[in-house]
Amino acid sequence: MAGEMDHPPSALTRVPPLTAGNLALALLGLPLFVVLLEVTSTDVQTTTTIGVYWALALLVVGIAVRGEALSVADLGFRRPTRVDFGYLFATSIGILLVYTTTPPLIETLGLPVSEGTTAVGAGVGIGLALFQSVTIGVVEEVLFRGYPIERLLAYTDSSLVAGGATWLVFTAAHAMNWPLGSLLQTSLVAAVLTVVYLHRRTLVPVVGAHVLVWVFATLGQFYG
Repeated sequence: MAGEMDHPPSALTRVPPLTAGNLALALLGLPLFVVLLEVTSTDVQTTTTIGVYWALALLVVGIAVRGEALSVADLGFRRPTRVDFGYLFATSIGILLVYTTTPPLIETLGLPVSEGTTAVGAGVGIGLALFQSVTIGVVEEVLFRGYPIERLLAYTDSSLVAGGATWLVFTAAHAMNWPLGSLLQTSLVAAVLTVVYLHRRTLVPVVGAHVLVWVFATLGQFYG
């Protein structure tokens, strides 16, 4: 089907309503949750945030498997090869390099950055903080890389459309509560994760790298 499409963007009009709705849920669910908290000035416990993350991921995967008749492999849960573990560590290093090499550029541009490396771990013990770090790494890759990229590729056969759309939404989602300097770093990290996923088509390297970086940052907060 995808191979017959000459204009990938126009192919999006052929996406079934259920898939379109699930794509919206995957890409907009977490941003809307953040907006709701901001608008209502609501503070929620870390356990509640973790629960919302996992519930949303399970809902998207459940709809994909039961409603769209997809296999978990169709969502990016493919068995990794040894090479993928090499990509995992290389991606982790690449992300860390983004955070360590961009500060001079950000300072030159006069862009504001967030205080501290991450809000994870604030007011909770290290065990829960680490679990939240793992949750963020796993859930965000499922919702912003695995499911949406695979579905967009299936209908457009275009890595540019699939990768570009998910990268844009992921970056825009962080624009709601990240200053410009931090947003620049986030956009670069998102680009790295997107390219790696498109190249390997398995969640293992991107989930692993995302989790490792968050865990590293969380440990730095507690012991740095």
